[in-house]
Amino acid sequence: MFWKSLVSSSSTSRIFQSQLTNKKTIFCALTVGAGAILFNQLNFKSNFLGINRFLTMTTDNSNKFVAPSKPSSWNWNPKRLIFDAECIIQNANDLFDKLAAIENPNVDNFVKPFFEHENRSGPLVNQLCFLQHVSANKELRDASVQATELLQDFEIEASLRYDLFTQMDKIFKEISPKKDEFVNAKPENFEIYKFIEKCHKDYVRDGLNLPKEKRDQVKEVKKKLASNSLQFSTNLGEQKEFIAFTKEELDGVSPTVMEQFEKFTEPETGVEKYKVTFKYPDIFPVLKTANNPETRRLAFNADQNKAPQNEKLFKETLKLRDELATLLGYSTYANYNLEIKMAKNQETVLEFLTDLKDRLTPLGHKEIETLKALKKKNCEENEIPYDGHYYIWDHRYYDNKYLKDNYNVDLEKISDYYPIDSTIKGMLGIYETLLKLKFIEETDVSKKNVWHPDVKQLAVWKMDDPEKPEFVGWIYFDLHPRDGKYGHAANFGISSSFVDEQGNRSYPVTALVCNFSKSTLTKPSLLKHNEITTFFHELGHGIHDLVAKNKLSRFNGPGATPWDFVEAPSQMLEFWTWNKQELLSLSSHYETGEKIPEELLNSLIRTKHVNGALFALRQLHFGLFDMKVHTNKDLSNLQLEKLWNESREEICFVETGSEYTKGYDSFGHIMSDSYSAGYYGYMWAEVFATDMYYTKFLPNPLDSTVGVQYRDIVLANGGLYEINDKLTEFLGRPPKKDAFLKELGIGK
Repeated sequence: MFWKSLVSSSSTSRIFQSQLTNKKTIFCALTVGAGAILFNQLNFKSNFLGINRFLTMTTDNSNKFVAPSKPSSWNWNPKRLIFDAECIIQNANDLFDKLAAIENPNVDNFVKPFFEHENRSGPLVNQLCFLQHVSANKELRDASVQATELLQDFEIEASLRYDLFTQMDKIFKEISPKKDEFVNAKPENFEIYKFIEKCHKDYVRDGLNLPKEKRDQVKEVKKKLASNSLQFSTNLGEQKEFIAFTKEELDGVSPTVMEQFEKFTEPETGVEKYKVTFKYPDIFPVLKTANNPETRRLAFNADQNKAPQNEKLFKETLKLRDELATLLGYSTYANYNLEIKMAKNQETVLEFLTDLKDRLTPLGHKEIETLKALKKKNCEENEIPYDGHYYIWDHRYYDNKYLKDNYNVDLEKISDYYPIDSTIKGMLGIYETLLKLKFIEETDVSKKNVWHPDVKQLAVWKMDDPEKPEFVGWIYFDLHPRDGKYGHAANFGISSSFVDEQGNRSYPVTALVCNFSKSTLTKPSLLKHNEITTFFHELGHGIHDLVAKNKLSRFNGPGATPWDFVEAPSQMLEFWTWNKQELLSLSSHYETGEKIPEELLNSLIRTKHVNGALFALRQLHFGLFDMKVHTNKDLSNLQLEKLWNESREEICFVETGSEYTKGYDSFGHIMSDSYSAGYYGYMWAEVFATDMYYTKFLPNPLDSTVGVQYRDIVLANGGLYEINDKLTEFLGRPPKKDAFLKELGIGK
């Protein structure tokens, strides 16, 4: 998942060009992800309780690898954070007042100061907002939330300034009739015209061409929407709920997982219990391996209902979005938000999702009947009453059991071959080979700047000419859970690339934030296969952020592309984590260093498409729910619990049981501007991801010639060009969905 802007209330921040959008993640909560870090084999015993260390990739200190820029500084305190936010706002206000007062606005006196301010202010704004997701200091997280509220309120005010719109409108109307002449006059004018065009479109989409009364209404609605979105995200990040079980109730959960649970004794009963939090490393193993169905039911329902305070926010947000769309002249909020995406309108999206559902349903039926038969057999063997039902809390358990019984897949055993340090080293090596990059960790404590001791800081270089490496930016890895930290997996863009007024490039900074289990007393941190996939996926977003060659920050990286394409590059890179040769090269048993046995690896690879239709149908449930709530014009009578649970039963063939759950209260995607009426984008983007892999990489996954073409054509251009044009250039033809359908098992 990629986070775009916690500050921005519109599709693209015009004021700060922040890259931290208030969004999912549920991205990873709702999709199966993966991830990783590195464990030093030589220091195994001493590192069990410490922080893992990177290996040899970080040791090159030759002069040719001296970064031309310093990484971000993270020495913050709450008061300074709020003070800086207030200073940013004051400086921006002063500039905008001056720009609004210009009598004859033009590119030099209005547009350039506008985007130069946007370039400069973005990195600091992003840091202020990012800390709420990662700081271990509660006061600092709270201050970050407060700063975000100040900044987003100001951005809404500034982005709806009619005087700024009229200035930009004059310039746009003067230049657009002679666009070609303007663009061809100077090399930099292509990007400047794109900036003017984009700003003007955003202003119009925000209602600046409406009468003042309606503009004021739009402003108030947008402020409330931004506040709701921030509060929704904060509620999820700060929740510390857990569910407690006895050791007997957790029968089936591996000792390694049990070690990470906090134990306590109930004062009333004196019974020893284990705290299971709703962080991935806790809740997922319980749902997948706990033998007691009542344990799984309680765990699933508690996880789904973990944020009850978000219920009111969610319902109010749906009504506000509908009100906003009506004010702006759109039939539905979905049509408003889709206008700037590849799909363009709700009819296209609904047709896409419904067609996939119809194609996948027969295969999904077969898969669910197989799992129901497995449940019946398991119940009979263990003398558990079988009632003929297959519940939602059964699914992860029997999916996992089916893999074990029929494919001899033991995910715990497989993870023994993927200690976090060596596995991440290997994954970075794949990126280095494929995209001609180099990663160098900053190990000098005096030069290192991080927000938490767990965090790794790496410089990234392009190696097209090994004798003249080209610095591209900084990347951070924050990979373990802790209190108050963002609970899923995502890439956060912290600073965009741009060229300043003197012609010097300012380099991007990006961060991978994941939640992989830490080392225990007996084992290092070991990565499950899905965590390997998660890390590879999120690193794909990070590289997309870093290799950009734009001159204006607005067009940098994944956040500048249409939001229904943004996942495609990372989804394509997930294919490497299913390739036998790559998985073999990544493996190194945490005790012996041995490679994973071929039969164990083959058994894993054979499972790639097992129950794949059910997983795809699950994604369709999320996408269709998202579209239904954003196309419904009778929200006062919309029964969210009923829609959420019954549509899941209809689409996914899993039963809810007697208790409806409210998973939408933790559906972070749907509360963000970018993913609301946009969750379909995951499967939409898969069309392009699969087409790129099958067409260009399948014959030789580590072909660096193709990899560099992909890097420079698809990734480096960010939002500068129409993405369909760039895909056509890379593929040698327009994109097709044949490979996507084949991968799903429903194509020719």
